[in-house]
Amino acid sequence: MEHTTEHIIYLLSKSKLEGLSYEEQLQLDSWRLNAASNREVCDMLDNKEMLDRDLKGLYAYDWEASFETFEQEHLSAPKTIFPFRRIWSYGIAAVLIGALTLFFVRYLMDTGYQANPDVKILPAQTAGKIYLKNGDSIAISPQDTVMSLATLPYNLTKGNDSLLISTPKGGKMAVLLPDGTKVWMNAETKLDYYETDSLRQVRLIGEAYFEVAKKYFSSGELSQVKPFNVQTGNIHVTVLGTHFNIKANKSLSDFRTTLYEGKVKVQQGERQIILSPGEEAYINIGHIQRRTIDTEIGNALKDGYFIFNSEPLSVIMEDISSWYNVNVVYLDNEIKSEKFEGMLSRNSRLKDIINVLESTGKVNFKFKENTIYVDKKQSK
Repeated sequence: MEHTTEHIIYLLSKSKLEGLSYEEQLQLDSWRLNAASNREVCDMLDNKEMLDRDLKGLYAYDWEASFETFEQEHLSAPKTIFPFRRIWSYGIAAVLIGALTLFFVRYLMDTGYQANPDVKILPAQTAGKIYLKNGDSIAISPQDTVMSLATLPYNLTKGNDSLLISTPKGGKMAVLLPDGTKVWMNAETKLDYYETDSLRQVRLIGEAYFEVAKKYFSSGELSQVKPFNVQTGNIHVTVLGTHFNIKANKSLSDFRTTLYEGKVKVQQGERQIILSPGEEAYINIGHIQRRTIDTEIGNALKDGYFIFNSEPLSVIMEDISSWYNVNVVYLDNEIKSEKFEGMLSRNSRLKDIINVLESTGKVNFKFKENTIYVDKKQSK
């Protein structure tokens, strides 16, 4: 996949001026996800205020005089080692300015924002797919309440000791695993279930609430509870109890295991924490830590709530983006770290969620189709 500077500049400018083909969009998405600095460039291009400020600086800058100085200092010097590399860098800058200035002029003049989100944007609906080891798949529709994999027809379960279950953006699912464990899956979640004679193993990306069923296996003359383990990245959760919630994004920058009943062991390398009900393991500076939480309000995912307990806006908007199947663009990156508290129904209209956040006086939202633009509230 082509990731040269010139090609990325071409994709960035075309994405704003014309729109990209499916293949080009995949290339740009791959580049954006490859490094934090790449994501910052994309955020910058979506930040009108910043671009307006930078454009004024670009128009005021004397590029001709700057290049003449560059020629005098470098191109005429007898011992210049890499003149062509420097010329190429300036050429790329010129291409970037030329290609994006046209977009900036058009984009900054386009104020076609909506004051409210589109009424067609709905909370997550039951949707997802179950992939069986034998090649079959089962699509889940909004009419399904709890998908029971423990009672599937024999012709589907034969030879299947593993299952891959996924929910899309804007989707959710409740499933009963073959061992009887009940799982509530959040939007954009993948769960890979594998069972052997003596072990139950889950690999998870996203968020899910588990009510683990006890299952026994014979070990000699004794019957023992078959272990239930959940792996997310380099963190392993061993179930010593029954009811718990795990949330983990791909980078593990947002990871939490919350225990409601029984006990679980959370292990990261040589460090391990055994949680009791009302405790939560979370990531702090790359390492798992423990804290006490209020479990009286119930589980947010299972009981159908958003619960924000001094959460950064970036985490809140990630949840909203997945649940309502919308895109989020920040017009001011500083607002991402602003923290909020609240408890709201997951069945709320998006407008109601936004109104609550805006009522704090900290943040302002604008909308365009299925994109939310987030800005710091400007003081009057």
